[in-house]
Amino acid sequence: MIPVYKPYLPNHITQYAHNAIDSNWISSHGEYLNLATEKLKEINNSKYVLLTNNGTTAGHLMCLGLTKLYGNKQKIVVPNNVYIAAWNVFKMSTDHEFIPVDANLETWNANYHNYLTTNPENNIVLIVPNLGNIINVPELQKQFPNNVYIEDNCEGFLGSYNGVQTGSVSLMSSTSFYGNKTVTCGEGGALFLNDENLFEYLNSVRTQGSTTTKFVFDKIGYNYRMTNIQAALLYGQLMNLDEIIQRKEFVYNTYHNELKDVDGISLQIEESNTTHSKWMIGVRFNVTQDKLKQIELWFYENGVETRPMFPPITNHKQYMDIQCDITNAQLLHNQCLIFPSYPELNKSQIVAICNLIKKSIK
Repeated sequence: MIPVYKPYLPNHITQYAHNAIDSNWISSHGEYLNLATEKLKEINNSKYVLLTNNGTTAGHLMCLGLTKLYGNKQKIVVPNNVYIAAWNVFKMSTDHEFIPVDANLETWNANYHNYLTTNPENNIVLIVPNLGNIINVPELQKQFPNNVYIEDNCEGFLGSYNGVQTGSVSLMSSTSFYGNKTVTCGEGGALFLNDENLFEYLNSVRTQGSTTTKFVFDKIGYNYRMTNIQAALLYGQLMNLDEIIQRKEFVYNTYHNELKDVDGISLQIEESNTTHSKWMIGVRFNVTQDKLKQIELWFYENGVETRPMFPPITNHKQYMDIQCDITNAQLLHNQCLIFPSYPELNKSQIVAICNLIKKSIK
């Protein structure tokens, strides 16, 4: 079975984690925490980075920072077809009201322009790039400047817009280093920001509400710290980032070359002046939902694991009472499958998968 994803962990990457274990610094202190932090600052051109134990806790810190600065703004514009964590973080300790925006059938991302054109000011806007297809945040900021933009960049990390790294121009951005991400340490996450006061506040919240006096705390906080072992594995990935990116670009480009002119399917269309992060490959089949289920089973029987596109927000019990248009999101969920996209896929495997895709629509 060819899996949808598996992490890239050769010995020259994992050696740093072994070093961390041998050092006995296995919890939330150790040299690799600082090394990984500095490397991420360099990559993302951010003044401050907070390493966390997973992407969801990075997102929760982003939510708490938002509340700290804009406590009077409880409404937030969100996509209606993303992974559940992107919404859940705004319900964990606050109660933001969602304004869900339906998806664009070409990009598979939320059609922010539609909403912001008629509501151009005083919004909090959550940007989420589905499967790594980048939203041009600098252009949104230029067209609709009187809004606050934040990014759940878990799938878009290492993509770019207008020639700069995603997550680098918004108030804050979070990312995940989960096992199926391009850069991984099993779990783990990070929050990127440039505001010193906000950094100091969220760094305290991340460590139980700590102060400069040991064992004295001045706010409700959480234990959201990354371990040194996680950071060592992350650092190994970051030190070999060119190698990982090259492999991911090969996978992405091979799929696109094989599938670009195939009738009956379509791929995500990228916005101008953006570069896809190349996290995952999705294919939209021009079929009914029942037919897609048959196709999904057929791939499994032929040794290829797939997964569906995220369902609309109202498909989840806790959000089913939200009133919003889900027409496009539901159609994408009914017609899209995500295919193996991990760094070690070779050309013969990708071509074989693409040949199955072509056979499945005949």
